Amino acid sequence: MSAVVAGTAGGFLMASLFISAVSIMMFSLVKNPSPTFRTIFDRYKPGGVVLSLVALAYPVWGIIGVIVGILYTISDKQAPGSGLGSPNLVFTIAILAVTVMMTVPFVLLLRQVAAGVAFIAIASAGVFGWLVPYFAE
Repeated sequence: MSAVVAGTAGGFLMASLFISAVSIMMFSLVKNPSPTFRTIFDRYKPGGVVLSLVALAYPVWGIIGVIVGILYTISDKQAPGSGLGSPNLVFTIAILAVTVMMTVPFVLLLRQVAAGVAFIAIASAGVFGWLVPYFAE
């Protein structure tokens, strides 16, 4: 149960970091939009897009955190053993692998704000790969 609570807390922390990063990324996208984003911003106001992301970020990242907490519990029972500064090496490597696989397409699609995408990915790997396992212990 403590892993689920730790995962939820990590998810809420990630939601805060995500909202901060996306809000800053939106300035760059609105200032010099690509044709695709120009179409989106003609249809929806940037403030409405950010407000929608804020409304969805906490529930989505919270659910992701719960899933990560459950997976950590399973991983801790099935493959115990620390490494890389984490209480569970297998879990941390899995989180790093999933983070890289999910980040690469977004970096390629959002080259204009690749630094923001990289920040979110690094924060996600840190929070879910290291912080959640330590909070769960």
